[in-house]
Amino acid sequence: MCVYILYQVTNMTEERIHIIIAKYLTKESSAEEDADLLAWLSQNEENRKMIRSLKDAYDLGQFEYLIKRSDTAKQWKKLLRRIRSVAQQNRTISPFRKMLRYAAIFALGLLCMKASDIILVKKQPVAVYGSVTQVETGKGERSKVVLPDSTVVWLNACSSIGYHQDFGVKTRKIDLKGEAFFDVRKDVSKPFLVCADQMTWRVTGTSFNVYSFDNDNIAGFVLVEGSVVFEYGDDRTEIKPGELIEFDKTTHQINRRKTNTDIHTGWRKGDMMFEEMSFGELAKRLERNFNVTFVFENEKVKKESFGGTFRHYDSLETILKVISISTPMKYSIDKDVIYIR
Repeated sequence: MCVYILYQVTNMTEERIHIIIAKYLTKESSAEEDADLLAWLSQNEENRKMIRSLKDAYDLGQFEYLIKRSDTAKQWKKLLRRIRSVAQQNRTISPFRKMLRYAAIFALGLLCMKASDIILVKKQPVAVYGSVTQVETGKGERSKVVLPDSTVVWLNACSSIGYHQDFGVKTRKIDLKGEAFFDVRKDVSKPFLVCADQMTWRVTGTSFNVYSFDNDNIAGFVLVEGSVVFEYGDDRTEIKPGELIEFDKTTHQINRRKTNTDIHTGWRKGDMMFEEMSFGELAKRLERNFNVTFVFENEKVKKESFGGTFRHYDSLETILKVISISTPMKYSIDKDVIYIR
């Protein structure tokens, strides 16, 4: 929910922090105000989460809409109006003052990046079942794993990898469920195999992203660099860097096209990026990232397409408000259940 706590301020009133946030977002804050904002952000993660969500909403130009539709706390609507008011002012800033302000903004960025890294490199417990080692993530979790051959794997939410104890002896075989990014250590004598369902991706050393959830009909593969061969039954398909391969598990059809690899790999850095994705598919991803359940009272909404970028620290309601601007849907939230009408 977009109900942020604005009262945890030392030596600053709520009104002053409102003004500083508004001026920071509109690039009108002074060096002294940036320093005060940095001190306020350093107090707790809730303050940092709020400024990230506000900045994303401001960059997307959604404040007018949020003011009209906001049904959350009065302080939230008051802050939105304050930002809109400051944004309408055109004030001149000296080059020296700009330089100081950007230095403070850079420090804020480092603070946010540090918080994101802590989340993304969270180590998941490694489980051993007989001769199989398995690592898995739950809802809202991401993990970085280093395999015995020094290959690095990033696991997205609700995903798992497993490998046998003879991994690296003759071949390097990984069983995947969900989504993972691989940065494979090159070894031409020992092919690296990623297996999901009845599909196999064969590489020697490369970087790529695989998406294959059990409850999804489409499996996706994006090659960042190197060379990969996709195998399904007797079919072999060579993939080139910058290509997206989508495999329909029902029809067994393959769709190949060029793509921006950042869209499919940005989740490692905390981004959720979507390119012409149906709302039904987007809802599945939001369920995995926010540990919620979507209930569609209007099935037609599932077919609506959406494209955009969000940060993993954005609140779910902020994301839903932005989506509702371009998608004809209404929603309500009841604890961990999202009703779509």
